[in-house]
Amino acid sequence: MNTNSFNIFAYLRLYLILGTVLSTVLMGGCASPAKQPKVDKTKVEQLATRGYDSGIEYATSITKLSWNIKNEYRQITIVQPNREGKYPLVIYLPGLGESSDAGVDMRNAWARSGYVILSFQSLEDDENVWSSKAARNADFAYIRHERYSSEVISERLDILTKVIGYLKQHVVSGEAGLQRMDLSHIAIVGFDVGASSAMVIAGEDYPSVSNADLPVHVDGVIALSPYADFSGSALDVRYRNINLPVLSITSDADGDIHGGVPPSLHQAPFQYMPPGNKYLLLLAGASHSVIGNEDTGKSTLAEGDSKSQQTESGNTGEGSGSGGGRRHGKKASNSGGDSGSFSQREGGSSPTQRALIEVAIEQVTTAFLNAYIKNDKFSLEWLNKDAQPWLNKIGQLKEK
Repeated sequence: MNTNSFNIFAYLRLYLILGTVLSTVLMGGCASPAKQPKVDKTKVEQLATRGYDSGIEYATSITKLSWNIKNEYRQITIVQPNREGKYPLVIYLPGLGESSDAGVDMRNAWARSGYVILSFQSLEDDENVWSSKAARNADFAYIRHERYSSEVISERLDILTKVIGYLKQHVVSGEAGLQRMDLSHIAIVGFDVGASSAMVIAGEDYPSVSNADLPVHVDGVIALSPYADFSGSALDVRYRNINLPVLSITSDADGDIHGGVPPSLHQAPFQYMPPGNKYLLLLAGASHSVIGNEDTGKSTLAEGDSKSQQTESGNTGEGSGSGGGRRHGKKASNSGGDSGSFSQREGGSSPTQRALIEVAIEQVTTAFLNAYIKNDKFSLEWLNKDAQPWLNKIGQLKEK
């Protein structure tokens, strides 16, 4: 074979190799990206319609205010029914890294059921904790020690006391955004560090923290991922004076991002509280962020909900409630649809699993509020009889 023939074959071989490589690259670039899993809306809606029905569905509006508390301006978010009247007040205390806009789906669900929801983050350092030096260094042990210290908890409670004092002064005057609050019926709901404040209000004997001396009576408390540790007094001592109605919500996968607290320890407050109007919603596989309803986009059920008109204005026009003839609690059955296929391994991370958990939390918390803040006997009956078979494998509702 002469030199020219050899060069021709060499060039042909190189051409084929380059063609194969180029074809592979082009095919890879044109390949369709993997489809992201979507929420199974049918499954979620089946669970929702078989569960708790508060009997009303108010249109709502949002008011955003800025109050000077202790010489610092606090951002306040209020969600309330449009319809004229007085409604019980729910004060929502967000978790670490969250603003007053946190827990939006839960707060909207309560407002639609006839509550004024006031949300605020007590401390700027709580809201900005994940941009702190300790967070950048991944020193979560320091963050946990600092943000759950007696001094910081006392500071949060002091600010809460002053916020409620402000309310007492201005509600009577009919200040814009406040005129529909009924301060004779109040619930405190908190997530994460907010839950620690709520539990002290309920009567937890936290080391070196005085029981909150709020200028109002609190009718009940909901603690989303309540905090517990082994420092200070023994657990049976710490929770023995909690006599308010309390709903604790956690899961077997409730591992918070700042570490150091095993998921099972979040159940300790319920286990050591004295019996009487105490509940524990123990979810299967729900992550810490899911329990706190942290924002990952609009929930499926909220999208396109024309009954909830959200406006960022101080003017709350009148709306109308609906469903006046609907019963409060729907009889649950063990045929909870496909909710029985709930996967603990995935930690509630799939969109459908997360949506199912959100429905469970919204409906159980609304039933609890109606039972103990509005003294609704039908809601209490649903909690005690119908909630567990409805939940099926999504979780357990324990009562004592």
